Amino acid sequence: MQSSLVPKCLLVIAKSARMLVQMCVDSGCEVVAIDCFADSDTRQMAKQTYQVASLAWDDIRAAVTAVREVHGLGELVYGSGLETYPETLSCLERDWRIIGNSAATFQRVQDKHDFFARLDSLSIRHPPVMFTKPEDDFDWLLKPWCGEGGLGIRRSNNDEFADGYWQRYIEGRSMSVLFVASSGGVELIGFNEQWAAKSDGGQSFLFEGIASHAKVSRSVQSEIADWLDRLVNVYGLRGLNSMDFMLRAGKCYVLEINARISASAQLYGKSLLLKHLQACQNSRDTDVGLSTEPSAYQIVYAQKKVTIPERLVWPDWAVDRPNPGAIVATGEPICSIIATGKNSGQVLDNLHRQQRILANLLETGL
Repeated sequence: MQSSLVPKCLLVIAKSARMLVQMCVDSGCEVVAIDCFADSDTRQMAKQTYQVASLAWDDIRAAVTAVREVHGLGELVYGSGLETYPETLSCLERDWRIIGNSAATFQRVQDKHDFFARLDSLSIRHPPVMFTKPEDDFDWLLKPWCGEGGLGIRRSNNDEFADGYWQRYIEGRSMSVLFVASSGGVELIGFNEQWAAKSDGGQSFLFEGIASHAKVSRSVQSEIADWLDRLVNVYGLRGLNSMDFMLRAGKCYVLEINARISASAQLYGKSLLLKHLQACQNSRDTDVGLSTEPSAYQIVYAQKKVTIPERLVWPDWAVDRPNPGAIVATGEPICSIIATGKNSGQVLDNLHRQQRILANLLETGL
């Protein structure tokens, strides 16, 4: 039986909305989407999809107005891509009920000066950061003030100038934790291991994939839970969020909080939207089951310019599918793949197998 918390129809806004659209549909909710790709599977699942050039307010204003006039909606859920356009959330908040973190909360978490100062005040470990160019010879990363998916992160040379901040590079396991926050506290959904895309021009930090149900020690779980309790209390986070961190020699180093539904949410079952709705409304009207099956999500980037075959039959495990005839430039995402398995090793083996199958399909068009 569908929960009374699930609206009849929602607006979702994200750079790529397919995952949120899928979560809505799986929960019995119709959806209208605004995103930058209008992939074929997004269009098939959504009542209507509006493609926009970016998530800047000037680029989405007309689509948002159309959704209100045509569909009569007043509630929305947002995903990734608004990090670069925080003013968009503020504009939306004037006329829409946002199911998730408020614009003010989202922007506070994005404020790097404030975020790392708060980590220090809460005795939460993080890599050293600098807001002026470092003078030492340590290995530093240069990070943009706002961004998502590792875009714009690069190794720092002391002779370069950039508008951003510096963070000490730490070798270790790149991890995240998916959690749901409410007035009642924090529930850890799962730990994940993530990896970056390979690059011929040097080390890349561009997000490529993430695997669920990562193994971490009880001490790490306990420490992360304690940190999140403090951070949720300070920021007033609500709903599904994630936190990125590095794990090295048994110690965790916080990198950032993603104050919105993240890519890992699609790896924990078909009821995560209900978790989000419950947390945002401080309700527990239905028990929500989570998937215990290890799985992984990976973006497939084009190694060369690709034209999507007109009659390509996509495998079920391929998502974020571009439209027939679309041209994908080198380095741009073609689609994504999702793999499952009995354990993490089998999941990764399946991912590699799927990549080979997909490369052959794109090459032959069959």
